[in-house]
Amino acid sequence: MGGSLDIRSYDGHFEKNKVVRSMIEAKFQQDQESSAYESGHSYSGAIGVMPSGVNWIEKTFDSSEEAEKYITEYHNKWDKAMGVYYSDGEDDGYLVGGWCSS
Repeated sequence: MGGSLDIRSYDGHFEKNKVVRSMIEAKFQQDQESSAYESGHSYSGAIGVMPSGVNWIEKTFDSSEEAEKYITEYHNKWDKAMGVYYSDGEDDGYLVGGWCSS
């Protein structure tokens, strides 16, 4: 069985805190439900096959590219999504996702 990387981006014009993370988790859950409906619940290679929830990484990355590279290298396809925050001074946001079984 293979895996496909599926990472979603969420606006980061917020402060980095637990309330914002809860909002991002709710949006990600909606995206997971839509993905499962559109692509199926099993081996689709999309976020709909991931366990629900987000494993937050307690580090601020300097760019979205650095954040995505971290998820790519450290996420296991059978784990719940990994969530990271990035800020380069002008652009900031959250990336949530990881490897999905396909």
